[in-house]
Amino acid sequence: MPAVRCLFLTGLSLLVLLVGAPAWALDPARKVDEYTISRWTMEDGLSHNLVHAIQQDADGYLWTGTWEGAARFDGRRFTAYDAGTVPGLEIEGVRAIAPRPQGGMALSLGRVGPGVVRFHQGHWQRLPGKAGTLPDVSVLRFGPDGVLWIGTDHALFRREPSGQLQEIESAHARLANERVLAILPLPDGRALVGNRHGLFRIDRGRATEWGREVGLPETSVLAVQPSRWGGLLVGGSAGVWRLEHGRAQQITGDRVEAMLEDRNGNLWVSTLDGLRRYTQGRYETLGERDGLMGRLAPALFEDRDGLLWVGTTNGLYRISDGPVFGLGRSNGLRDIYVRAIIERPGQGVWIGHPMGVDAWQAGQSRAVPLAFDGKSDPSVLSLANARDGGLWIGTYDQGVIRLPAAGAEQQAKPWRLDESGGLPSNHVRALLERADGSLWIGSNEGVTVYRDGRITRHYDADDGLPDGNVYVLYETAQGVLWIGTSNGMAMMRRDGTVRRWTPMSDFPAVAAFDFLADADGSLWIASDRGLLHWRDGAFVQFDHRQGLPNNRLFRLLEDDNGDFWVSSNRGVFRISRPALTAVENRHLKRLPVEAFTHADGLPSSQANGASAPAGWPMRDGKLWFATANGVGVIDPDDARLQRTQGVTLVIESVEADGRVLPLQARYALAADLRRVVIRFTGLNQRAPERLRYRYRMVGFDRDWVETDNGIAHDAVYTNLPSGKLRFEVQVMNAPADWSKTEGRVMRSVDLDKAAPWWLRAWAMMAYLVLLGLLGWGVLLLAMRRHRHRQHRLQALVDARTSELSDKNAQLEQAGEANAQLLEQLAYQARHDPLTRLANRRAGDAFLAEALDTSRREGRPLCVALLDIDHFKAINDRYGHAFGDDVLSQVAALAEQGIGHHEGVLIARWGGEEFLVCQQLPWSIARARLEALREGIAQASIDAPDGGRLRCTISIGVAELEAGQDLRDLLRVADERLYRAKQQGRNRLVAG
Repeated sequence: MPAVRCLFLTGLSLLVLLVGAPAWALDPARKVDEYTISRWTMEDGLSHNLVHAIQQDADGYLWTGTWEGAARFDGRRFTAYDAGTVPGLEIEGVRAIAPRPQGGMALSLGRVGPGVVRFHQGHWQRLPGKAGTLPDVSVLRFGPDGVLWIGTDHALFRREPSGQLQEIESAHARLANERVLAILPLPDGRALVGNRHGLFRIDRGRATEWGREVGLPETSVLAVQPSRWGGLLVGGSAGVWRLEHGRAQQITGDRVEAMLEDRNGNLWVSTLDGLRRYTQGRYETLGERDGLMGRLAPALFEDRDGLLWVGTTNGLYRISDGPVFGLGRSNGLRDIYVRAIIERPGQGVWIGHPMGVDAWQAGQSRAVPLAFDGKSDPSVLSLANARDGGLWIGTYDQGVIRLPAAGAEQQAKPWRLDESGGLPSNHVRALLERADGSLWIGSNEGVTVYRDGRITRHYDADDGLPDGNVYVLYETAQGVLWIGTSNGMAMMRRDGTVRRWTPMSDFPAVAAFDFLADADGSLWIASDRGLLHWRDGAFVQFDHRQGLPNNRLFRLLEDDNGDFWVSSNRGVFRISRPALTAVENRHLKRLPVEAFTHADGLPSSQANGASAPAGWPMRDGKLWFATANGVGVIDPDDARLQRTQGVTLVIESVEADGRVLPLQARYALAADLRRVVIRFTGLNQRAPERLRYRYRMVGFDRDWVETDNGIAHDAVYTNLPSGKLRFEVQVMNAPADWSKTEGRVMRSVDLDKAAPWWLRAWAMMAYLVLLGLLGWGVLLLAMRRHRHRQHRLQALVDARTSELSDKNAQLEQAGEANAQLLEQLAYQARHDPLTRLANRRAGDAFLAEALDTSRREGRPLCVALLDIDHFKAINDRYGHAFGDDVLSQVAALAEQGIGHHEGVLIARWGGEEFLVCQQLPWSIARARLEALREGIAQASIDAPDGGRLRCTISIGVAELEAGQDLRDLLRVADERLYRAKQQGRNRLVAG
C-alpha cells in the first residue's frame, strides 16, 4: 500500500517537528498521583469555568477558549478577551484556538458574531472574507505549509495563506453536512479529518475513507495525532487505536473526549472516569479524589515546558511534576498529621502520626499494628532505628514501643517500656540508640537511659538539663550528645558532664528543634529564633533580618550538594552553604533563600516539629518532611534543574496618560505627559510564583526597584524628566542573585520625552541674562544693607551686654523652680492621685524589671490581682465620694500590711482593682496576701449614715513558670481572681 506508506512518512516528518520542542516533560517514573494538580476558575480571572480549547503562543502565554470568551494566561493572572473587553468584536463561545505561523493566535467565535478572528501584537481582527463569518466553527488547524483547515458543525474548509477559502463539500458523501471533530494537517498539503463516521484522508479536494482501509471500525473520531513510537493515534467513541503499517491496533476501548501523547511517549486520554495515562500496557487514572473535578472537555494540551493542561466543566487544571509532591490519604496514609519519618534499610519509609505508624514501600502504604496489651494504636511522636534492625517508637501517652527486626516477628514480639516499668513519663518526643547500644529517651521529664533490659540512669534539671520537653537527641561522631528542649539546650560530654544554655541569656533562642554537626566541630541548630551556628563557643544567628521568611525552624537536613533544607510553618527553605558563609563573614547582607510552599506541591506549608525525626534524607537523594497535611517529598536535583529553566520576558504594553501605545522599541513622548505605565511579565508556566523582577528607568531612578515576591507586573512613573530615558526590566528564577548573569533575562524600552518651551536652549540663554542682571542688583543692595547693619549691631551689642547679667540671675531662679516642678511631675506620673499608690504605668515598669530579674537570677515572682467585693453597691448606696474614701482606706491598709517589704509593689490597677507584685517565695507571698485579706475584712470604715462598713476583697494569685511572659502571668492571675468571685468572694485562689 504505497499511499499508506507515504502517509506515514509525512506523519513521521511532522513528528520530527514536534519533538524539536524543549526537553522538559512530566517525569514518567512518577505515579500520576505524585504529580501536582493546580486549578484556576472564574474567581481567578478565567472567562468561564467550561474550557473548550487550550493552546500556547510563541511567547509562552497560555490561551484558553471558554463559553464566555478567551483568556491569555501568564502563569499568575488572566487577561480576559470577551464581549466587554475587545471593542468591535463580541468574543464569546470560543471552541477552537490555533497558533498562527506568522505569530499570534486564531480563534473561532461561536454564539454571537460567529467566524474566525486573529490576535497579533495586541490587535484583534476578523479574518477577511467568508472565513471571518463562518458559523459554528469547531476545529482550527494550521498545516506546515501555512494552510488553515477549518472544521464547522456542517462542513470542512481549506484557507490558503493568500486568503482564498475552499469548501471541501463534494469530497465524500459522508463528509457532507457533518460536524468535523478532528483535523491533522500533513506536511505535503493533505489532511486527515475525523467525524462521526470515521477517519477520512483529504488529497487535492478528494476524500477517501482511509480509516476503513487500515482496519479502523466505523466510529466517531474525536482526535488524531502522530505517535512518537511510529504511526498514528486515533481516538474516539470506540477508544484509542494505533494505525501503523496498514493496520489498526486497539489500545483502549474507553470513550475518548481528548487524547495526547506527551514527549516521553505516554498516552493521556480524557475519559468519563477522569484523565488516564497509558504506559507500557498499564494505565493510571487522575480523578476527583486527586483534585481533578468536573467533566473533562476536549481541551488537553502539553505546553513547551512539558506541563499538562486540562480543561473541564469546573475550570482550568495544570498537572506538573515539580521538585515537590505530597503523600496523603489518597496514597494510603491513615492520618495526614505526620509527626516523624524514618527510612529503614530494606523496609521502606516508616511514617508516624496520631493513628500509629504506616510503612511506605514500593509505592504502597501499609498500616503497622502497634496495639497490644488491650490498648489501641498510640499517637506516635518519635522514631529511631535500632542497630539490630528493630525500631524504637516514642508515643504521646504509651511510652516507648519496641518492634523487632524484619523476619524476627516469629521469635520476638513487640514490647513496651512505660511508667509502670520505671519510665518517668509516657510522653516521648525524642529517641536515640547510641553507639554503645544504649537507648536514650527524651520526654517532658528529662532524659532516661535504657540499657541491657533496664533503666540505668535519668537526667533532669538537678543534673544540669533545661526544664521542659526534650525535642531532639543528637550524637556527633565524637560521641558528644546534644539535647534540644522547649527551654534551651544542653551538651553532654563523653565523661557525663553537662553544659546548659539558658534561653535568651547565653542562648539566643528559647527552643531548639534540631541539630546538624559539621566536620569542623561546629554545630547548626534549628530553633524558634532562626538558624543558629555554634562555633568556637559563640552563636551566629540567621533570622528574618538576614532574609529567612520565618524564624521558627524545625527539621534541618543537608542534601548531596551540601545545601541546607529546613522546614518551618511557612514551607521548606533551601539555604546555600556558600551564602551562609558569606553572610557570616559579612561579605553578603542577605541570604538568597529559596522557599517551597503549598503552591509548589507541598501538601501543606505548615511543617511539623517538636518531634523527631520530623524529616529524613533518603538514600535516593530525596528529602521527606512531616507536614500538617501529609508527607512533603522534595527532590533537590529537580529543584536545582528548575532554577535553571529559561524564562521569557515580555513587555506587554506601554500606556501614556491612559492611552495604550503600539508596541515598539522606541517611544516619542509629549512634553506635557504626566503618567507612564509599563506592564511586563515573565513567562514560566511551571513555577511563575518563583519569578523575581527588578526594574529601573535609566535617567530617573537612582537604583533598581525590586518587586514584592514577583507579584507586581506594572511600573508606574509620573512627571518623568525630559530627555532620553531607557526603561530596563530583569527577571530571574528565585532565589534571585542579581550579581550573576546566568539565568537573568532583560528587556528594555527607549523613551524620548520632549522638553517644554521653557526648558529649550533660547529660553535657557534668556534665563542666564536675566539671572546676571538680577544678581548685580542684589549685590549692590546687599552691600548697602551690610553697612547699615554694622552700625546697628554695635549698638545692639552694648545693650545686650548690660542685659546679660540680669538674665543670669533670672536663669538661676528659674532653674531651682524647674527642679522642684520636675520632682513633682515625676511623682505624679508614677502614683495614683487618689490612693497615692503606684499607678498602672509604674506597675508595668516594676513587673517588667521583676520578670527580668527572675529570669536572670532565678528569683521567684508572684503576682496577685485584688478586687474590692461589691464595690458598685457601695457607690450606689453612699455615692462616689464615699467610694473614693473606701478606695483610699483599703489602699492604706494594703500599704501598711505588705507594701513596706522589700521586693513588693502595690499598684492601683484600675477602678477597685489592685496589683500586688512580690519577689518572694510562693509560700511567703501567699501567707502575706492571706493576712492582708483577713486584715481588711476585720477593719471597719465609718459610713456617711453613721454606721460601720466592713469591706472584703477577692484575690487571684499566679506564680511565674518557665517560658511564661507577663501577659500569660497576668492572665492566669486574672482568671483566678474571677474564680474567687465565682466561689463566693472574700477568698484567695492560687491554683
